[in-house]
Amino acid sequence: MTATIEAPARAPAGSAPPPLKRRVRSTSVVLVAGIASLPMLMPAGLPPGPGNTGLPDLALVVVTAATFLWAGTRKLPIRWPFLIPTLLTIIAGGIAALVNDAGALTLVKDLFVLLWAVSIANLGRETGHLRVALRAFVWIGTFYALVMITGFVLGLDALSGKQVDGERAMFTFGDANYASNWFICVFFIARATRFPGTAWRRWTVCGVLLTAEILTGSNGGLLALLVAILLGYLFRLFREGKAHHAIAVASLAVFLGGGGVAVVTQVDIQPFLDRASETSPILRDSIGRTTGESTNSRSTVLGTTITMIEEQTHPWGIGAGETEAAMRVRQETYVREAHNDYVAAVLERGFLGGAALIVLVFVLLLYCARIARRNALTREYARLVPRPELFGALVAVFLISGLFYETLHYRHGWAFFGLIAALHFFGRREPVPDRGVRPGGALIAPPSPSRRKRSTATAPVPAKQEEPPPDDARTSAARLRRRLVALVAGNMAGRMGALASLGIATIMVARIGGPQLVGAFTLVRVLPGLLCHLCNAGLPAAAPFFLARKDNDQSRVRPTLAWLTVIGATISGVAWLALSPLFFLVFFKSFGIWVTLAAAVPSFTQGFVSVGKGLLQGTDDQPGASLAIAVEEFVFLPIYLVLLTGWYGPGALIAGLVLADLAAAAWIARRLACRGFFSGWGRPDRRLGRTITGYGFRGYLGQLIDLLQLRFDMALLGALAGPKVLGVYTVASKFAELVQLPGLAVNYVLYPDFAKEDRETATKRTSRLILPALGVSVLAALPLALIAGTALPWVFGDVFDDAVVPTHIRLAGVVTFGVTGLIMAYLYGVGRPGAASTGQGIGLVTVVVLGAVLIPAHGAIGAAIATSLSFVATTAALLVWFQHVKNTSPTDPSLTTKG
Repeated sequence: MTATIEAPARAPAGSAPPPLKRRVRSTSVVLVAGIASLPMLMPAGLPPGPGNTGLPDLALVVVTAATFLWAGTRKLPIRWPFLIPTLLTIIAGGIAALVNDAGALTLVKDLFVLLWAVSIANLGRETGHLRVALRAFVWIGTFYALVMITGFVLGLDALSGKQVDGERAMFTFGDANYASNWFICVFFIARATRFPGTAWRRWTVCGVLLTAEILTGSNGGLLALLVAILLGYLFRLFREGKAHHAIAVASLAVFLGGGGVAVVTQVDIQPFLDRASETSPILRDSIGRTTGESTNSRSTVLGTTITMIEEQTHPWGIGAGETEAAMRVRQETYVREAHNDYVAAVLERGFLGGAALIVLVFVLLLYCARIARRNALTREYARLVPRPELFGALVAVFLISGLFYETLHYRHGWAFFGLIAALHFFGRREPVPDRGVRPGGALIAPPSPSRRKRSTATAPVPAKQEEPPPDDARTSAARLRRRLVALVAGNMAGRMGALASLGIATIMVARIGGPQLVGAFTLVRVLPGLLCHLCNAGLPAAAPFFLARKDNDQSRVRPTLAWLTVIGATISGVAWLALSPLFFLVFFKSFGIWVTLAAAVPSFTQGFVSVGKGLLQGTDDQPGASLAIAVEEFVFLPIYLVLLTGWYGPGALIAGLVLADLAAAAWIARRLACRGFFSGWGRPDRRLGRTITGYGFRGYLGQLIDLLQLRFDMALLGALAGPKVLGVYTVASKFAELVQLPGLAVNYVLYPDFAKEDRETATKRTSRLILPALGVSVLAALPLALIAGTALPWVFGDVFDDAVVPTHIRLAGVVTFGVTGLIMAYLYGVGRPGAASTGQGIGLVTVVVLGAVLIPAHGAIGAAIATSLSFVATTAALLVWFQHVKNTSPTDPSLTTKG
């Protein structure tokens, strides 16, 4: 017998799909039970099972089965967040297990904890499940905290999990640090979700959780909590468009933190800690261990593990989870696990394990950045998590805690990562693709089909422009100011990210190949870049001007820029090959001729990256241009780590730089393609190419002058005073040049804006921004001046005490750099790069004359005075040029740009 079932009527085309039915009761029960099981590693003091298994692992099997069954009945695909870094981790551990015949069991655990993230992320596809998960974390975590506090107060060790030999509470985790991390996670989930909804109830929940965290006595947890609270506040300011407030708060925090570190390192605080420890047993077992047993034991473990890394005979590691066993074989006096995620990843799984950890951290930060953007989440998910930026702060807790104990095996940590993945995969708004580019470089969205149909019938009639009312004008000015501050802050963040990546890369190269390989790294980065910029005629600086100008035909400008990029890169590569005998004799003699010839490849590839950043600037993609600054340096790290698994020396270094250039260039090209840069091309224009080249040469002359101005004092000081004085002065110079970051960011952001605007508007904006630009530089210099006397000797050693006075002198002059960057952006934007180069030339003359007079008599202090006065002279000359251009008619032929 055949039964026929009448199919339900289909929804009309174009209508929204019907919402999923909320039959989630059984799945929700399993989900809540799984979350409730997470802390139950050693309930009632029971020991863990075989392989350190526990009740959460049994619950995970049920939760995973329920998740797959729920998705299968609805024919939904399973999303696997963090799969690539986890597979890399397993592959690294598998290689280490094969080489050492140990550590295979831990690989199963790696895949097992991933299932927590997979299950919660996929159940979070439905807001009902995600609501249940978030509230379960808060209510269950608070209940467990109350149980632990009650047991601690009443002296019931079975409830509090108090240590046998101390007063630290561990609840059912069997480890006080593990318990601390759990309560911190619940605290940030409660704050991110703003649950409970009533303020007094929410603050009560937070108070209970913080009390429980304090009772664990975890110093590392407390430090991570304080840093994460500060980061959460800074992220909130950035999300609300108050980047200037965030920078001020961050500067104050760095100043206070630096002062605190200076006090702790210079003053004996142990008597005060002993006095505080006498007042309470919990204080004795927490802060009382700060300079005693806890610090000494971790220092011992860190030193031992680093020594074990250095003594490895192969790059594959000793095996996952085998640190304690290896220490026992070595008969170390203090045998423990690594207590550091970063060291453990490299020690146990080799360089491939370190690369896997980098990829995992990158994916986590990428997910957090995407969900934390303003209006990034849909309305339903934003109601559940109104403050998603706090999830990024909680990730920082894990990154900081990873310095003191191994947090990557925490089951509740992977469950929390699943919450982030759920918001990233299913909670974000769908981006609207942009396909058009206005003639001036600004992007436009494609017209709707209805509008496209109407446009074929009749041409649109332009509306009459009316003057905006005063309130609208003030609102527009405030919006413009917020945009400027946000873009400058983003550019500074990109530059700091690039500096951090470059610093890590330098340390990595130094640890692998010593000073000689660091020298090769510097030469291969700097020399091909200089030659490339010369051969492409300063195209990175010229591209934003011609892309942003509204009176330029973009169908000709864009292909012309593309051809100039290819021509410049080709000339650079050929020129390097032609000059390779000279480069070999002067710079690369110790590395061999083949390394010299191979360096022609990065001389070719660097041109695409440098010009690509300029193209992003000119197409009004300032966030992308700022991000490209960091991407350019960051992508080298994972690529070089992978190459190190089987290749060392300068060849691997050059290959890493080339692959990093290709990866960064591909990322930039994809971003340009998404914004319609490659659509609507015409034929390249030879005359326009000559105009672009002339503009770029005039700007590049200024860049060379600026480089000479910054480094002439060092060259002369090294020749006259010797390497010791030069080394001290170099530290002072680099430290003071941090103040240039705001000025560089202002120049980078405002240059395309000024090119888009008419002369009068650009002039008015520049006039209004001169004093704020100076104020920002002064505010950046003040904390550096205050901490220089403590920071420089503490970081570099007491021999660098002599660097403090030159630092203060350099800071006094470099505070004008904010104004310098602003005026240079204006002169470039109105088509006067030669004027900017002239102003920089005056600064070069000043430093040459004063350096020749002052350096022989006063050494480093004389060099600092000469350089500071040259900065002031450059700023003064640029201000004179600004007044001259400001008072010159825009119709003056000398100011008209050809093409």
